[in-house]
Amino acid sequence: MPESPSSDRSPETSGFHETGRRFLGSSLEDLERYLPTTEANACSLEHLEQLRDFAVGGMQSPGLSDETRIRWGHLALFAISRKGQIQTPQQAMADSAYVRAYMIQKFGASNADTTRDFPALCSEILRNVGMSLEAGTRLAGGWKSAPRDQMLQLRRIKNMLTPLVPLCALLEDDNPVFQEVRAWLQLLPRLP
Repeated sequence: MPESPSSDRSPETSGFHETGRRFLGSSLEDLERYLPTTEANACSLEHLEQLRDFAVGGMQSPGLSDETRIRWGHLALFAISRKGQIQTPQQAMADSAYVRAYMIQKFGASNADTTRDFPALCSEILRNVGMSLEAGTRLAGGWKSAPRDQMLQLRRIKNMLTPLVPLCALLEDDNPVFQEVRAWLQLLPRLP
């Protein structure tokens, strides 16, 4: 029997977390109740990855209501925030930016939902870039001969900024943060 558009049932039915309790086949509500627990805080990186992938699938599922898809997006961000304790800040920001930019693109920007606050997303990305635009421009010109750590840093910058490309129309205002993001986005084709 097909799920209704407002169903919170997961789009997939396989997968378990460490204790063997049903994980990926659980309903959205079950997962939302489970995640704040101590047991959930001990999830391995592998299981957080699975949860993130699973929740992103729910967020992108056109057969669900927008409200349910947004809840799946929040679940994905929760898993990403837990993974952030293990990843570099730039990796966590790139994962988060992907989900948040998708939510803004599909469900609109919102000051009431911090995950869809577009100016805040842009500011957070810029805080995590880790270098000035001038330095990035200089390094982008010679990245092929740069040391590995600089290449990785430029690649992480590209990964953080790329999710903003479909949202360029929202950068029209003269906000200084938007101006800086536009300048970084122009640099993207030159980054590794």
